[in-house]
Amino acid sequence: MHNPEFAPFPTEEYLARYEKARELMAEKGMDALVVTGKENVVYFSGIQTIGWYSKHRPLGVVLPHGADRKPMIVLHESLLSVARETSWIEDVCPWGGKRFSQEPPDPAGGFRKALSDLDLVHSTIGMELGYGHRLGISHTDFMTLKCSVAEAKFVDGSDLLWELRMIKSLREIEALRKACEATTAAFEEGFDSLRVGMTEKELAGIMFARMAKETHERPGFVMIRSGPRKYGMVNVEPFYKPIHRGELIVVDAGALYKDYWADFMRMACMGPVTAEQRRFFEAEVESLQAGVKVTRPGVTTGEIFEACFSVLLTRGFGEYLALERVGHSLGLDMHEPPSIARGGTIVVKAGMVLTIEPIFSDRPNYRIGNFGLEDVVLVTETGCEILSHFPKELHVVST
Repeated sequence: MHNPEFAPFPTEEYLARYEKARELMAEKGMDALVVTGKENVVYFSGIQTIGWYSKHRPLGVVLPHGADRKPMIVLHESLLSVARETSWIEDVCPWGGKRFSQEPPDPAGGFRKALSDLDLVHSTIGMELGYGHRLGISHTDFMTLKCSVAEAKFVDGSDLLWELRMIKSLREIEALRKACEATTAAFEEGFDSLRVGMTEKELAGIMFARMAKETHERPGFVMIRSGPRKYGMVNVEPFYKPIHRGELIVVDAGALYKDYWADFMRMACMGPVTAEQRRFFEAEVESLQAGVKVTRPGVTTGEIFEACFSVLLTRGFGEYLALERVGHSLGLDMHEPPSIARGGTIVVKAGMVLTIEPIFSDRPNYRIGNFGLEDVVLVTETGCEILSHFPKELHVVST
């Protein structure tokens, strides 16, 4: 078996993932799984390429169910050497037709040839057609592929993929732990640098630099909400906006390590905190802690939601609440199922890595602030372990 030197994990990790995928394919009546989105291709193959930033040379993996057939990578011919050095999968179907004139000229032809070589053209094939997934090939390429293998039946493989990826292996957990450690270091340096008049972009730049220093990889993301103009914004980029005295600062950030995301929120205040801001913040802390406290195997995601939500109701903040969910899982995607939502029925299991993040504001006026804290928790056999170690106290900047 090929053991590439520069893959993120040992070959045995990918073999274990493939074996679990084969078991699920048998349960769901699939003869093969074809994945083209970055996260799923990396999950199964380990391949390391910046080619993901180009939409012109898609790649993917064909994963047969049968033990008599081997997985195959379909990629542009320019990535052959990259595949050899970073992926355990030995069988490759190149497309491009320039270096190897006998090969297909386009990605649809490459996938068609791979399915033919693996004797899968009359099979039921799962692809990323549903919730939380995106095809990494164009719609035109997908339709061309379907027409060229008209005997095949293409079905949604999303449930299979999420069922597999929701439970993290020990190596995945260690990658997530490292990403959280790097994010903690970024919060430490970023919050220590806070001063009146600095822009949100400056703060984000400091945190990005520390993430990269800690992981030696590309930084992940930084979201900042500071001041009344931004308290009501969701998933917003840092702006070239100065942070003024008296403004609350909500920072949501996450480093990347081996393509695995961290994602947690902390808060600061530029100068003295008002009594109302303190009252809101203390309710936010209590709500988060209540959600973490009930997180363990056997509870439903809806029960975690209710634990967070009921605290805010009891504390008298019902008029401000528009919460439909208070968290999610994370891994190779920053947001993964299960969603910790109102009425959620998914049962929490050991090995899940979840975020818990009740968020609320004094809407619709947004004069007091936006209040958001978030922890990353690993579900253990008996409860959960917090992986996001930066303190949850409100960081008050002396001005």
